[in-house]
Amino acid sequence: MAGMGMTARALATTALATVALAATSCGSSPKPLTRAQLATKANAICKRMNVKLETSIKGPVTTMQKIAHVAPQIAAFEETALGELGKLVPPTELERDWKILLAGAQTIAENTSKIGEYAKVNSTFKDAKSLINSSASIQAQMLLIAKRDGLKECEQVA
Repeated sequence: MAGMGMTARALATTALATVALAATSCGSSPKPLTRAQLATKANAICKRMNVKLETSIKGPVTTMQKIAHVAPQIAAFEETALGELGKLVPPTELERDWKILLAGAQTIAENTSKIGEYAKVNSTFKDAKSLINSSASIQAQMLLIAKRDGLKECEQVA
């Protein structure tokens, strides 16, 4: 279960995407950022979230009890970061990637929430495995996009 810690972080990150998608459809800044501006702003947001995750999640998340405890914290961090990320308007050439990142984060957040709820009433990871695998697959795609688009701090989140 060593990979569980990273999956929990990724699941938390997806909650941010949910808020971001809602924010972008509610009227964010109409002027797109440049690629460099987007990278600078997104990296700052992701760095703050990484620090919060590292300081609040001590050690690997390997038990259902620990998952039940940290999932709500992770979701709160993700919601805050997604709210901030959702206000950013990418340049035209990164719109597709940005939408994929935000949608991926949303799915991971939803999975994290479901796993947290599941962990409260179950003692094994068996039934949560499909959610964990789904999140890991999405994380891999998000990591490639973050690397390609220069979102270095967001690579750690993805």
